[in-house]
Amino acid sequence: MTDFSNEQDLSVNTDLASTAFDVVTDLVTGTSIPAPIKRNAFKAFGRLCSAAIEIPVAYLEGVAAEKRAETQGRIKIIGRTTEQIAQQMEVDPEYARVAVRKFGQKVIREQVNLDMISEVAASTLKETANQGEQQQTNNEPEESISEDWLNTFEKEASQKSTEEMQLLFGRILAGEIRRPTSFSLKTVKLLANLDPVAAALFKKFCSACITLRIPGTNQIIDARVPSLGGNAGSNSLSKYGFSFDQLNILAEYGLIITDYNSWRDYKICILNEQKQVMLPFMYQQKYWALLSSPERAVGQEFRISGVALSRSGQELLQIIDIEPMTEYTEALRVFLDDSKLQMVEIQGSLRSR
Repeated sequence: MTDFSNEQDLSVNTDLASTAFDVVTDLVTGTSIPAPIKRNAFKAFGRLCSAAIEIPVAYLEGVAAEKRAETQGRIKIIGRTTEQIAQQMEVDPEYARVAVRKFGQKVIREQVNLDMISEVAASTLKETANQGEQQQTNNEPEESISEDWLNTFEKEASQKSTEEMQLLFGRILAGEIRRPTSFSLKTVKLLANLDPVAAALFKKFCSACITLRIPGTNQIIDARVPSLGGNAGSNSLSKYGFSFDQLNILAEYGLIITDYNSWRDYKICILNEQKQVMLPFMYQQKYWALLSSPERAVGQEFRISGVALSRSGQELLQIIDIEPMTEYTEALRVFLDDSKLQMVEIQGSLRSR
């Protein structure tokens, strides 16, 4: 994290803000983003980014220089008013200078954080559009990103100076711009309060999750780490990094539900006689169906017990980078084999987004 204590640091971070501005303006002036999403982008970035986008697109480039000059002007104003503040408060001018300087540093630091997060969001939106990911279209009901949501997001995001947290907050902002109400206020606050140990544990937990999603949407029906025939509350998953104590950490943050042995019927993931599946499940960023062996009765229920994600956990699952879980994956295959089932990767049109 930069100190913001001298002109060189201020110049560096003005450059960072300029880079963020370039990324944001490139997004909103492009043609590949659907109009409803672009309108939400204008609203969000105009609120959060120092490159306030509240004017016609044709003038954006001219405003860039104006905004950068405005930032430098504010810094000079802070310096000129220091002596006046000292006189009014009847304190040592040096003390006033230090206080005003620290306040100025705080304001600048928070704005740079928001600019960096806006850059991540803009880059994410542009990347998904370039990849042809299914987006909201003009034929769908338009939803506007909530002012209350932006209020909370701005407050929490402005405090995030690490690259890891800026990445996650940027992805949340992109998701909310794309589909408003995708991330609740509770989830935004939860992420803001997540410490590094819990964040690392949650990333590992998400990497072991199997997930049922409604095709064509980000809506999750179920997301859980199977306990593989054991009881997670009795440490059956401890060898994979999910001991009872570790699960309690995730539960305390509200990322998982407290019943560590809940279950759901995954019969809908089993291929029928025509080799068709009602709904595949997702694991390790791939879609899978279950192939039943001849010994297994047709239409038989298939309960998967384990530790399920909470609603906030499900929302955050969508922005987490999944890491390999080789040992757990092998154990999952063995568990399915014991149930007379085999994982088969689904290709092409069956994949849902």
